[in-house]
Amino acid sequence: MSLNPDLFGSGFSIFCLMIHDTLFDPIRKKEVPATPEEHVRQATVRYLLDVVKVPEHLIAVEFPLSSIDAKTADRVDIMVHNFRAGAPLAKPWLLVECKAPGEYTWPVLQQQLNKYLQILTPNYVMLALGDAVRYFELDAATKRFRKIESLPVFG
Repeated sequence: MSLNPDLFGSGFSIFCLMIHDTLFDPIRKKEVPATPEEHVRQATVRYLLDVVKVPEHLIAVEFPLSSIDAKTADRVDIMVHNFRAGAPLAKPWLLVECKAPGEYTWPVLQQQLNKYLQILTPNYVMLALGDAVRYFELDAATKRFRKIESLPVFG
């Protein structure tokens, strides 16, 4: 299986070969089932590490929101902490939601994201729906997200 080479822009490409039924997750440091959604998640992790230049130790995969709000059992696909800026756990640099191709529609993905945004206030949001990706930035003045072309380099 190969993901669209233009998935994340900037000429970045990822090719995943389905030789095994697991993938190694460099953040969780373990093999995980090679589901279609996990391929999207791992392509996103590689993009964050290699293109956006996020330090590995600031990335959380399958982050439990119960760490912030004990009333929820939800997990965020990928979260990039903003500890360098002194931000609390509930104010990450980036929130990412990943879905396999054909698994969800944009409106359904937006609904799920809105649930997370009741708990988290990220600077950026990335939605990866199969090989289609959308990026958003929080406008500090309006407190609303606006669509952007790509994520800035981390720093």
